[in-house]
Amino acid sequence: MKKWLSLSTLCVVLLIGGCNTGNDQQEPKEEVNGEDTQEDPSTEQTPEDEDAEQEGEDEGVQNNEDFLAIEDEFTKDFLVETEVEPGFHQMRGELDGFEMLIPENGIISDLLHDIENNAIETIIFTFNNYIEKKLYDVKLMYYKKYPEEVKQNYLNVFKTEVNFDGEYKYAEANGLEMYYGSFEDEDEYGPYMRYFGYLFAEERNQAISFTYMAMCQGEGECSISLEEESEMAEKLMYSIRLLDQ
Repeated sequence: MKKWLSLSTLCVVLLIGGCNTGNDQQEPKEEVNGEDTQEDPSTEQTPEDEDAEQEGEDEGVQNNEDFLAIEDEFTKDFLVETEVEPGFHQMRGELDGFEMLIPENGIISDLLHDIENNAIETIIFTFNNYIEKKLYDVKLMYYKKYPEEVKQNYLNVFKTEVNFDGEYKYAEANGLEMYYGSFEDEDEYGPYMRYFGYLFAEERNQAISFTYMAMCQGEGECSISLEEESEMAEKLMYSIRLLDQ
């Protein structure tokens, strides 16, 4: 089963988020001020040095600090309030149609943001859990106005998009009708879980779709628990508010 966000797109986001550590080392310069430089034999690495360097890299995987939303030039333009609660900021779509929580290490790429006809806004943001080697991405599609008669069509098409063949659960919160579901699976990249919902404003024809995905990042041990990962997904989905237009 293919993930809705391609691996190539994720690589772009990971590079923006500063979590691609594979290319940190640079090639040594051959010239300084036009003159060739000779490598100092005393600077050659010994096996002990290489072991220490490898140990440092391993520690970096565990302790590497995230590239924060407030430090990213594109992401911070969406933030309307910082530190609304520990680890989270409040973000608003560019069309001023919705607000929700975003993790403090959530990064929105300008390559993954789109506005169509000043009526439909797509936002994708990602964040990481370096210690557990997991990557998360969240996709939102906001509709400023939709025809009430096609509401069921929206729900049917959404099922196909997220590869879900079950029945929606239903809830009401924040003045929204919420149709949602979740599942876990595995593909060629490893285990993953998907949590999703379609939210409709009760008193006006606004809507927003929400798709949350958790997956393993890189090699090594990593497990995805639907129950555990759903806690964060639900927190983000239930934080969504559709705003008066």
